Amino acid sequence: MTDSTLTDMAPFLERCDHRNRLVSVAALSASLVLSAVNVLHGMLTTGGTSRTPPAMLWVFGIVFTPLVIVSWWCFTELMARRGRASSPDGRRPALADDARNAVRVANAGFVFHLGLNAAVVAQQAFWGLATFGYPVGDLIPRATTVAVGAATIYLGNLWPRFPTPRAPERKAAARMKVNRFSGWLMVIIGVLVVLLGLFLPLLYPHSGFHRP
Repeated sequence: MTDSTLTDMAPFLERCDHRNRLVSVAALSASLVLSAVNVLHGMLTTGGTSRTPPAMLWVFGIVFTPLVIVSWWCFTELMARRGRASSPDGRRPALADDARNAVRVANAGFVFHLGLNAAVVAQQAFWGLATFGYPVGDLIPRATTVAVGAATIYLGNLWPRFPTPRAPERKAAARMKVNRFSGWLMVIIGVLVVLLGLFLPLLYPHSGFHRP
């Protein structure tokens, strides 16, 4: 085996990390703007700065989404650096099949990353609109929940293709079993999330979001 039979994955993985960070920055920026708007609205509608907005607005419209985005961002940064063995010159050589599979899994991961960030920001906007008195209904939470579930199923279907180390001492067979189990778990969770989105109105029929 020579270098001509291997593909250097380092440039592709660096591009993946860069685009994931761009999505995280955009989502966090949008979330902080929405949080500021919701804080200002809460202060103006509750009689001044000495009083706080309703608890539901604070939890879902101000605090929850930025925390989720920051936590997920930290997790993706840890995952980006975990288990990526490279040569001393910074290259990440991979066989052709492993390179193709890595690209598929990375692209699926980006779809999930994008869908999750978009969903939590949309949910924050939904709570903001609801507290402003708009009859937003349940379309936004249902659509975003279904989107996250579908992205999870997509990622789970491709996760078993995640490249495994071929050296005997790295226990490749065990890693392959873990990848298959993780993929099936993602698919099951994704299906449950999709069902949750489809039947969401049945879970809170008296939420009051339909009122003008």
